[in-house]
Amino acid sequence: MGVLTDRKRLGVLVLLGGGLTLLLWYLAPWAVPHRLFGGEGVLLNPFGHHLPQGTLPQGYRDTWLSPVFYLSLAWLALTLLLPCTKAKPTALYWMGALGLGLFLLTYLLFQGSVAEANRLGERPLRRYSLGLGSYATLAYSLYLLLLARTFSPGGLAFLVRRRGLVVPLFSLLLASLLGGAMVAVLKESPGEAASLREALMLKLDLITYTYQLLYSPLVNPSGFLQSLLLATPLIFTGLAVALGFRGGLFNIGAPGQLILGAIAAMLVGVYLPGPRWLVLPLAILAAALAGGLWGALPGWLKARFGAHEVINTIMLNYIAASLFLFLISANEYKFFGQTLYLPFKYPGYEARSHEIRPEARIPHWTELVAPGGELSFALPLALLLGLLGYLLVRKSLGHRVLSALLLGVAGYLLGGLLPGPQVAFGPDLTSVRLNGAFLLALLALLFFHFYVFRTVGGYELRALGLAPKAAEYGGVVAGRKMVLVMFLAGALAGLAATHYVLGGGIDEYRLKQSLPYSVGFDGIAVALMGQNTPLGVGLAAWLFGILLTGGLQVNLQLGISRELVSVLQALIVLFIAAGGFLPRYFTDPLRAAEVELREERRKEVEA
Repeated sequence: MGVLTDRKRLGVLVLLGGGLTLLLWYLAPWAVPHRLFGGEGVLLNPFGHHLPQGTLPQGYRDTWLSPVFYLSLAWLALTLLLPCTKAKPTALYWMGALGLGLFLLTYLLFQGSVAEANRLGERPLRRYSLGLGSYATLAYSLYLLLLARTFSPGGLAFLVRRRGLVVPLFSLLLASLLGGAMVAVLKESPGEAASLREALMLKLDLITYTYQLLYSPLVNPSGFLQSLLLATPLIFTGLAVALGFRGGLFNIGAPGQLILGAIAAMLVGVYLPGPRWLVLPLAILAAALAGGLWGALPGWLKARFGAHEVINTIMLNYIAASLFLFLISANEYKFFGQTLYLPFKYPGYEARSHEIRPEARIPHWTELVAPGGELSFALPLALLLGLLGYLLVRKSLGHRVLSALLLGVAGYLLGGLLPGPQVAFGPDLTSVRLNGAFLLALLALLFFHFYVFRTVGGYELRALGLAPKAAEYGGVVAGRKMVLVMFLAGALAGLAATHYVLGGGIDEYRLKQSLPYSVGFDGIAVALMGQNTPLGVGLAAWLFGILLTGGLQVNLQLGISRELVSVLQALIVLFIAAGGFLPRYFTDPLRAAEVELREERRKEVEA
């Protein structure tokens, strides 16, 4: 009876997905060969086009659309008939793979037709893209693959074990659906519709184009670099929050820790003379140390007096912001008739510090990739030798990390000596202020992974976060560990300041009043979406960087406020807090263990 029930459930789910796909095929455009700046475009659909100009673009042929549609229809019919047979759920793998092939065929034929039109026509087609109808084929194919894995033996346990990935992805999907509904309600459709179907087609195309613009940095080189630029500080602050969560602490003081790191980096970068190999590491170390000490203070208050870290970190954020403004807002202050002179503010009306010395600046990405206009092999060779050093050495973790560092440094020095071809970057790429702080962020991700998951101290930290009383009973000194956790979290947040002050991440190599220390609060969303894992934090930060970069294009081309990105971030966090509205075994470890045990017994019975 249980097998029959699963078969019926599988059939219902396949039927629902297929019905929705067929509906989108009818209502949504399959391709947009030409689009105007405001979003209006030529929408192609097998059941009838929407042509605001009255005809297809000059030289364009849509003869590929009908054969692809009939092939897709046959594929959909076979898919819907499959649950009615005695075929195993694994047969859906083949149908999903066939659907992916159909989507790839659609993409290639569409790109070929656009290329042919641009070759023959006088005016080249611009802003062309596939439509929601084609993406529905892709989505249904992935849906079939997911169903095949879920209803296969042990499939549910497989997904439950990867709930750290399933919950954020499902939350992102829900947030995107709700965000799309908001766009459809608040934004008028570009173009005029002659029927209800055309009105729905325009709305669906508006939503699709909005998300195509949001994720456009993935396929645009300058947008890709800009997304990494915006992701860099989010990685640091996300790790700062995630480390606190791992230790059972809520570090909401990342903004203040970032500010103290920025102040320390400015003091060293402006007032400490010396060679680059000495001043730059000292400035980076000062930022980490200042942020760490500012973070350790609420950790000590909690360990010594039991004061809650949330209240303390919030109050320290205000103190740090006031100290920051005090240092760079004016050169002199009067206290009780006495005048206090400060040397930090640069002359002028704007609240900013003196410029960072050249030897204390983190290099621009072009200086790392192609110093002097010549492609450098230093970074690729350092990464390759460092990875080999870690993988080939079969000793303790310390020996493996040390060998990776030594070989990485040797690879960097050797790669810098090798000659490379001359390269030239356009102004759209060189204007992006991505700098070497991104490499520091990647090193911070590695540090988080090795410390939390590969060391005794990291094991104690996780034990303290999961079961404080049991950890203390096992010998963990809770107070000392709290201070250490908050120090490390503060150091990570302080390193985010190097991106802005030493790397010129905003517009200048200075400490300025416009320092965006609010990214410390954004780190909470990054940590939650990343499920407090280094890989998750890195990907979540990059996702937010992509959305922030794409949000500018959405605002420019469609007039939709960039606050849509903030709404999506808030919805993602909301849905993650709700567990993606998934069953409890995706959020409760005990129920997850029960599901895995039940699946294992089921596999044994079937065997």
